[in-house]
Amino acid sequence: MNAHTHAHTDTRPQAPAGTTGNRGATATPDDTAALLAAAQAPTADWLTAHFGADTLWRPAEADLPQRLEDEPTRTFLTTVGFPAIRLDFIGFDSTALLTSGPWEEDPAELFGERYPDDDSPPERYAYGLGEQNGLTLMLMGDTGSIDLYDPNGWDHAAGYGGYACDSLPNLAAALALIAHYEARLTGDDSTTALKELRTLLESLEPTEDSTLWHNLFTEIHDNYANCTSENGA
Repeated sequence: MNAHTHAHTDTRPQAPAGTTGNRGATATPDDTAALLAAAQAPTADWLTAHFGADTLWRPAEADLPQRLEDEPTRTFLTTVGFPAIRLDFIGFDSTALLTSGPWEEDPAELFGERYPDDDSPPERYAYGLGEQNGLTLMLMGDTGSIDLYDPNGWDHAAGYGGYACDSLPNLAAALALIAHYEARLTGDDSTTALKELRTLLESLEPTEDSTLWHNLFTEIHDNYANCTSENGA
């Protein structure tokens, strides 16, 4: 499958629409409302305002996988696009999308749902979008939801890493929110910033059943918020 390849440059505006002008300051209620409104209907302009120019994987309709059946997902990819970015502080990397697109596999094979002698055709397909600390985010082609694949469990039928996110637009928006809060999450205001981010993500979609968000909240708290509180911040 062909993918659109772009050079990565960072040309983020100082105060893009749907963000606060100062990312190091505590968000006001108006700031938070604007962020949530933008996240609930993410646009290409809003996403690139957070990640920089030429950071969206936005394939033409003809370049989409044929077995990616979910129409809202197909529409989002061809009209908005998904961030092909690195967020090192949370261990996320989807940059391979720009050069090779997503990889395709039978999720039953990945998640250990097939018997070894089962040679029947796949009932659906899943698409690898990127990785977060060793787990691969798999887009379900029939529903548009995202599950996690643990490659360390594949050879003993334990490849299912848990539920991640309800839809591709929500995942893209959540990544933009995380990028927006990065300076505060990794700074002296980490505890407050994490509370604000958690509230925004839970307003975007329920997070209690998401292994992805549970892992991220825990990692940010343990690596940043917990450290700053111990240092008296």
